[in-house]
Amino acid sequence: MKIIRLTGWAIILLGGFLLFFISHRYPAFATWYASYVFPVFQHTIGRFFGLFPFSVFEVLVILAGFGLFAGIIFTIVSLCTIPGRKKLKKHIKAVPLPILYTLSIMFLVFILTTGINYNRESFSYHVGIEVTDSSVDELVQLYLILAARAEILSGQIETDDNGHFILNKSGLHNYAIQSMHDLNSLYGGLGNFFPRAKAPFLSRFILSNSNINGVFAPWTMEAHYNGDILGQSIPFVITHELAHFAGHMREDEANFIAYLASRNSDNVDFQYSAVYIALNYTLNALRRALSTETYRELFAILPEQIHRDFAADRAYWQAFQGPVADMAVRVNDTYLRLNQQEDGVRSYGRMVDLLLAYYRNVGKISAE
Repeated sequence: MKIIRLTGWAIILLGGFLLFFISHRYPAFATWYASYVFPVFQHTIGRFFGLFPFSVFEVLVILAGFGLFAGIIFTIVSLCTIPGRKKLKKHIKAVPLPILYTLSIMFLVFILTTGINYNRESFSYHVGIEVTDSSVDELVQLYLILAARAEILSGQIETDDNGHFILNKSGLHNYAIQSMHDLNSLYGGLGNFFPRAKAPFLSRFILSNSNINGVFAPWTMEAHYNGDILGQSIPFVITHELAHFAGHMREDEANFIAYLASRNSDNVDFQYSAVYIALNYTLNALRRALSTETYRELFAILPEQIHRDFAADRAYWQAFQGPVADMAVRVNDTYLRLNQQEDGVRSYGRMVDLLLAYYRNVGKISAE
């Protein structure tokens, strides 16, 4: 009987690895899967957990933490008494098999809801663009386009007494969902259902301390955003996580989708968020491509609104720097590399390549 149980969890685990290998070896399979099989999970798991106004994933993580703590206490107490040690041995013998089944099923669900989609077609295929090598001049042109757009939007947003951006949260989630629907109507490839993104109760304690803006939970299909971060980032982060829900797992793709969805939104806060984040990534690329003097000259032309919000953002994240944040970044980097994103956390910035291809395609950037 034990052999049968062992074979059971091993088959589940092997099935997950096999599906992931096939999707990596044959991207056409991943694309087919994303179109015809993955939507089943969106409309079952995604819809079910979307009914809850709170993050079910957060609750499960907290319960797991309490369970682990209780297990440690039980172990310590049991080791202190002879009857307890006998009871502990009995529990230890009974635990491994359920754990193996739980972990193997969790791995399979991860592959079915997330892993395979890392190998699907690029969203750029739906937009009709192709990423090619770009020159520094093209990068500067992109920056100037974004800076000009930021100048216009800076006069339309609400600010506080210190001149910092204020996010109007009225209808926030409706605008996010509508912007994703509109983008899907324009290009396709995103599906026809998007849930309400959720801000975990422990956003500041867990996400901010881990330098995380948002997270997608593969096991509950919930899109999360850090509800404690500054408002100028929130609309972009929400649409980024909804892009993951739509099956686009690569970070540069999710960023690109978030930019297009937010940029084309009817809500000015979403438009500002799109250009704000895009400028951030573009400036990082310019810093590596230009001399310090030239970079500073370009940075200086940004509207004062962007300068103020950049400064506020830096101050916010500076408060959370430390060993925990560093470890979280390394874990995320390793996770991304294991899922064929060779650049690790730097893959987020590859959105700039997609932006260059997009604006080149619409004729706003010239290679000449």
